[in-house]
Amino acid sequence: MTGLFRSRLTIHERARASLAIQVGRALTFLLRSLGRGATALPGKAALTVDPLLLKRLTAGRTVYLVTGTNGKTTTVRILCSILEALGTPVITNPSGANLDSGLTTTLLDHLPLLRQKTTGENDVAIVFEIDEAFFAKLAASLGPSICVVTNFFRDQLDRYGELAHTRDLIAKGLDDSSARVVLCADDSLCASLARGREDQCLYFGLDQKAMQAGPSGAVTESAFCTFCGTRYQYQAHAYGHLGHFTCPDCGFTRPQPDLAFAPAAPSADETQTRPDEKSEPQTLRFQFHDETVLAELAIPGLHNGYNASAALLAAIAGGQPFAPAAETLGQARGAFGRMEGCAVGEREVCLSLVKNPVGMDRALDFVSQAKDFGSAMLLLNANDPDGRDVSWIWDVDFETHLLPGRLGISGIRAADLALRLNYAGKTASELEVDSDALALFDRQLALCPPGTCLYVLPNYTAMLDLRASLARRYQLREFWRKGG
Repeated sequence: MTGLFRSRLTIHERARASLAIQVGRALTFLLRSLGRGATALPGKAALTVDPLLLKRLTAGRTVYLVTGTNGKTTTVRILCSILEALGTPVITNPSGANLDSGLTTTLLDHLPLLRQKTTGENDVAIVFEIDEAFFAKLAASLGPSICVVTNFFRDQLDRYGELAHTRDLIAKGLDDSSARVVLCADDSLCASLARGREDQCLYFGLDQKAMQAGPSGAVTESAFCTFCGTRYQYQAHAYGHLGHFTCPDCGFTRPQPDLAFAPAAPSADETQTRPDEKSEPQTLRFQFHDETVLAELAIPGLHNGYNASAALLAAIAGGQPFAPAAETLGQARGAFGRMEGCAVGEREVCLSLVKNPVGMDRALDFVSQAKDFGSAMLLLNANDPDGRDVSWIWDVDFETHLLPGRLGISGIRAADLALRLNYAGKTASELEVDSDALALFDRQLALCPPGTCLYVLPNYTAMLDLRASLARRYQLREFWRKGG
């Protein structure tokens, strides 16, 4: 179909939409000429002129929406990689700006692609990460074909409230949509979203044989049945509250995954480190119904196995063939600020966003086992995008994965984080607190022997600030550009 919009517009509506687009694009040009990312403000300005602009730009398109607590950005990155490798043009929000303003800015950045006359399997796909709270507001107007819910973990309590509230927000968005729904079978809250919409749902999860056998005494989040309030029993668990759960009262239990994955031992060829990558890939075994495929994933960590499974199942739900889609996973790379690495002389730097207890636990588990560990720094801010309440750091199991050596601590709430680490066992002499994150970065990097890595674990706005400084210093690709 020719033209920008795939919906009938009056002359007045078209003029208003055109003015909104001009305002947004002009503001984008101005901000980026000043070296700013311009991920949200242009969209916000455009929506002020035409509040329906986002709906108009997505009308008649194939739209994938990815929401949930952890893994949204990485799942989107992997899904885009799959679709592009199989020949589908993609528009996405690579910066992780996932409110209506950020989504609109993304579409304004891709107007030439939206204007292209493409049909059928070559039509452009829109793949958006979307904030959990905004999902309820935007799901209906965006008209998604596929909705992915990655998981539910306690996050930003001052904004979202308890997990049940976040779950209900997403359920409301699904109620207003007829999309296929991709859910994590191992997350009881996530799986509960299928109640009443069973015919729409597909599940991904870790093969039970790859889980830790027996009950998990560490399950504190989502420990009680969504439907009757009885404490779940676990036959096996992965991490956090993910696992094979059953309610002994009402019988609600983990559904059988349509797509199951498990770590597989890599072959000798696969374990050869690539010259452009800091870490070896992981090999995963995927089973979709009766078909099994071994695939390489360059992004490490069990949690990224979940993210890859969510992305792969979403692609299958959108009509892509299982085996060819799985075989493209080796081309996927970590998302902006999520296990994102760069070389600095003879050393490496790896940024890994952390924003809640489970996310920090997973990052610490990975870093504590990393063969190339040289040093680490942790950054904690408490701006609105981060959540003002940082009490979640007291629920992180720092004691189990207490990183060695001197740790750098920075950010608005650095003192809170240093106190928590002191209680976990780090002495004052092992903690260097500095409000100047870049200066601290230089000192921590100097502690790393050649051939090792400085692991940086920041929350959201701390990651944005530090990455912007590193991008200027080391010529990193700006995140709003393709591949950034």
